[in-house]
Amino acid sequence: MDIIEKEKKGEFCTKWNCGTCGAIAFRATLISKLKIYRKIPNITKLSKTDEEKRYIAPIYRDLEKEMQRKIIDEISVELRKLTDDQISRLEELKRDFPVLRFLFVEFKNSSDYLYSLLVGTPAGIYLKDMIEHHKSRS
Repeated sequence: MDIIEKEKKGEFCTKWNCGTCGAIAFRATLISKLKIYRKIPNITKLSKTDEEKRYIAPIYRDLEKEMQRKIIDEISVELRKLTDDQISRLEELKRDFPVLRFLFVEFKNSSDYLYSLLVGTPAGIYLKDMIEHHKSRS
């Protein structure tokens, strides 16, 4: 996926809690790569890019609940393909490249639904651990 390669090169911030940019370009670009993107109502009006031609809008939280669910459905198809080895490798990289953590935080308002789509997969196990960790800190 070219978005991951761009992040590795430092072209995208993936720190979901970044106080400078909020990882807006990564978040909006992630959605723009999905098949469902062109089906977002009024996408031509909602879509915005920065001076470097990176998408900065829309982001997941700005979309209607029905569209959010469709995004989760599409993302889950890709997450289900991840193997244990791929999850382990992404976990090794998480300090500099927290992509799985980022994805699950981005979709936290639908974490139970996303988990229901990932049960029995390595990504599902990873997400369940994140949910349990979050609950233990609350």
